[in-house]
Amino acid sequence: MTLNGAPGDAVGTPLLVEVVRSVLASAGVKGEAADRLIDEVTAAYRTGEGACTLRFAAHAGEIELAFSRSGRDFRASCPVPVR
Repeated sequence: MTLNGAPGDAVGTPLLVEVVRSVLASAGVKGEAADRLIDEVTAAYRTGEGACTLRFAAHAGEIELAFSRSGRDFRASCPVPVR
């Protein structure tokens, strides 16, 4: 996913939050774990300007988020429930 916007913009931040929350929920990550990852990605989004790239990868019982903006990279991961 690529998203453009200025820090603190009124559209990009809520859109980013909704996309991350939806992907995490579909992987079974909810509650505090989802909130923590959303807070971390949102904080990283607010520190830069211009386009950002967000990638999700799920493997070996874990979901990884890789976020990039303004030359800064951020990664976080969380275990996913086994279904």
